Amino acid sequence: IGIDIEKASTLKSRIERKILTPNEREKLGHVEGVSRDEEVLLRFSLKEAVYKAMHPLINQYVGFQEAEITPKSDGTALVDLNLKSGQHTKLGTITANWRTVLDDQYYLTSASV
Repeated sequence: IGIDIEKASTLKSRIERKILTPNEREKLGHVEGVSRDEEVLLRFSLKEAVYKAMHPLINQYVGFQEAEITPKSDGTALVDLNLKSGQHTKLGTITANWRTVLDDQYYLTSASV
């Protein structure tokens, strides 16, 4: 299990190219009620939660470009891993979820393997 929390007002758009794959950048702006900048932060938080869930099992560094996360408006997220080491094939299904908390001021994300 991995969890992460990020303040929703913290703008992450300036690091968008570092943390998001080209495919993720193309898909920005399609989560209902979430601005483009907020979605960059949301995807960052979801990746952090996924990494925290995976790390005890694979015990290796995972780069931001090795995972694609697609948040859905219903609070779920699709996770697509492509680790250079191939370790992701041993993990099985990864489930990720998100929601806003504390008067929509924070994104709370979680992942389980």
